[in-house]
Amino acid sequence: MDWRFWRSPLGIISLCLATAGPGSRGAKRDVCPSECECSEWTALKVTCKEIDRIPALSSSTETLRFMETHLKTIPTGAFANLPNISRIYISIDATLQRVDALAFFSLNKVTHM
Repeated sequence: MDWRFWRSPLGIISLCLATAGPGSRGAKRDVCPSECECSEWTALKVTCKEIDRIPALSSSTETLRFMETHLKTIPTGAFANLPNISRIYISIDATLQRVDALAFFSLNKVTHM
């Protein structure tokens, strides 16, 4: 290609896409669930209130707080996609009836619950 292509808008866009780095094109960014509040994206802290199901959470979540929820059960593997989770707080949940035996299985970094 000749140098005029790289100075055109299409050439500039092509160059940006080529140098954007692996995984950046089309990669889905972690988002905070709409029913929760999230802070400190480097050490993600998630607080969910008045939920009746466990939302999809970012794998970078380190601290999770469920407050005043309407959960009836915490199922097996509920936190399996959270390899960095170190703290889980569940408070003021009058409707919680069951915690499955393997709900917290293989959460190797958990220090507070």
